[in-house]
Amino acid sequence: MTAGPGKNYANSWQDVGRVSLEKLTRIGSTYFWLGALLLLPAASFVFFDRRMRLPLAILLLDMTGVFVVVWSMPHYAAPLTCVIFLLLVQTIRHLRTFRPRGRPLGLALSWAIVCLLATDIAFSVRRHTCDPLEWACQGDPSRAAIEKKLSHSPGKHLIMVRYEEDHNLHDEWVYNGAEIDSAKVLWARELDPAQNEKLFAYFKDRQIWLVTPDTDNSYLERYKPPANEPSAGQ
Repeated sequence: MTAGPGKNYANSWQDVGRVSLEKLTRIGSTYFWLGALLLLPAASFVFFDRRMRLPLAILLLDMTGVFVVVWSMPHYAAPLTCVIFLLLVQTIRHLRTFRPRGRPLGLALSWAIVCLLATDIAFSVRRHTCDPLEWACQGDPSRAAIEKKLSHSPGKHLIMVRYEEDHNLHDEWVYNGAEIDSAKVLWARELDPAQNEKLFAYFKDRQIWLVTPDTDNSYLERYKPPANEPSAGQ
């Protein structure tokens, strides 16, 4: 495995274990639900099912690739989506034949699994549950705090975002709603002086602010161009 930056990976077996557990947790929360634990009594039957040999081989091959790389985002296992669903459905089919002492326990468990999935989805929709990786859909709380502050201030606002050269591309601050012109608060990335001037001219009725997420992600000030650039008109 290639060493990842800083705290993410430091070429030790402890890191291998931690990152592998992260992958299992993230993939598990993406593709499975609590009720899927009821499938365990029938899981072994799938491994002896001839028709499942190819899907199982694909699962093994792809999961090897997932565990070889350092990063552990759930979408790395996206090629396995159809395979995982196929194995889940086939496991349910085997579970339905489970009849200890002639009692249709497997049939009851299979119904319970589907009902628990439907219940889980219904509650998630009702509660507006976010992605299990909360930061993936909540965004940076500092950005939200700045936008909330300006949304309660008089007038319209344009926030220029100044990134450092080593900015993490996954920490994006510049995005807006569909109604750009009528929005109370707009975000824009700082470019060269000529492009900035065009932007300021178009949004001349707005107060212009500056944020620097890579140095202080909570500080907001009136816009000032970099020291090596001429002052931009507001």
